[in-house]
Amino acid sequence: MLVDREEELSRLETLYDSDKPELAVVYGRRRIGKTALVLESTDDRDEAVYHQAVETTETDQIAAFVDDAAETYPDVRNLRKDWETVLSYLIDEDAIVVLDEFPYLVDGDESLPSRIQRLWDHEAEGSSATLVLTGSSVGMMYELALGGGAPLYGRVSASPSGKIELRELDVGSASEFYPSYGPEETVMAYSVFGGVPHYLQVVDDSAPLGENVTRSVLSPQGGLHDEPETVLRMELDEVNRYFSVLRAVARGNRERNEISQATGIESSDLSYYFDRLDTLGFLRRDVPVTADPKKTKSTRYRMDDSFFRFWFRFVYGQELRYEQYGEGAHENLIQPEMAEFASETFEELCQEAVPELYPSLNLVRMPGRWWRKGREVDIVGLTDSDVLLLGEAKFTSEPLGYGVMSRLEEDADEVARSAGSGEYEHEYALFSRSGFRRSVREEAEDRDDLSLFSVADVLNALDVA
Repeated sequence: MLVDREEELSRLETLYDSDKPELAVVYGRRRIGKTALVLESTDDRDEAVYHQAVETTETDQIAAFVDDAAETYPDVRNLRKDWETVLSYLIDEDAIVVLDEFPYLVDGDESLPSRIQRLWDHEAEGSSATLVLTGSSVGMMYELALGGGAPLYGRVSASPSGKIELRELDVGSASEFYPSYGPEETVMAYSVFGGVPHYLQVVDDSAPLGENVTRSVLSPQGGLHDEPETVLRMELDEVNRYFSVLRAVARGNRERNEISQATGIESSDLSYYFDRLDTLGFLRRDVPVTADPKKTKSTRYRMDDSFFRFWFRFVYGQELRYEQYGEGAHENLIQPEMAEFASETFEELCQEAVPELYPSLNLVRMPGRWWRKGREVDIVGLTDSDVLLLGEAKFTSEPLGYGVMSRLEEDADEVARSAGSGEYEHEYALFSRSGFRRSVREEAEDRDDLSLFSVADVLNALDVA
């Protein structure tokens, strides 16, 4: 099931239809859907060669590649079995060649990128061949093809761009995997499974979310039970320290000193782990939306993968507890905390919805969080005018009360000063899972600078059907 990859498909197809040689790099974290994308893009292309690389010797790799190429071009079996000879033949034949998980091939032959560079520089002219390289290791793909010192740097097609990074699906696309869920369960499902297609495919929306989590994640036989551990061990050395950092952040430790205390890792040593996890797409640095990221010291860290956040919060190191509870594990151990867990996802969805909910505001950047000295605001939108949007999002089982609005108004001037001016007009937005108390509804009726939004309003703004 290939969802929401129309732009990437179009870019690849444009390269395939070009009358000159084209080189594309498709990269992104594991399980994000790179293989599904390239297979879909070549499905009706008679001139396409697809090769899934594996970790083995150079001899095995070239032999396997020749076998795959021979399905479309049988004469390659008559050629000398080396990369330059076979690739040169395919370039002359104007073939589309996909080398899936290219870094595995380079592990077998470190000279392969330079060989491709030589072919591209001296033999590809006059051909309309397309070479597509995919890789899950973002760092490796930069080292081999995208970075300034890479052998293939400058060969990647620029127009249309041959540099294609696959990211997680947004909530509108992810919800296509569970269309039967209502608004609240959609937010919860997205907070658990995120936007990685491989994870979303396990969801059966004819069953409640809790049953899906129990079957696919909590059960030792579940398809995603060991997924984060497997992925991280494939990407990282000394995984125990990385696991410790991710668990600390998943459990609510956001600032460097909190993470240091929770993990026992010296604060000065944490940057190494933060940077690596950021590169892999599992952790991100967060700063107040009004701050300059290059100058501020007000930094927090957040998990940038919903499923990993769920797994490190609820599963890692707790398998025995779930075995003891059996089928009741989700109901007894996870469900009581799900609203609090999903609140972070709900806040982010509210931030993403603001441009659609307030189309007349000229936002200068995506709305984000703000905090200073113990004070926090969930949603702050900066505009190029004298309007400042402030909002709070609550995913609780109780209606939102007027105290939330009062605190938001108290923080408004401080937020404005941190944005560089106190001369803003304030626009207020309140988002609630469980509706609003009468005092809040009456206040919204009496003033034109306060708007109230439900979960359904947010999801509708984000194109959730």
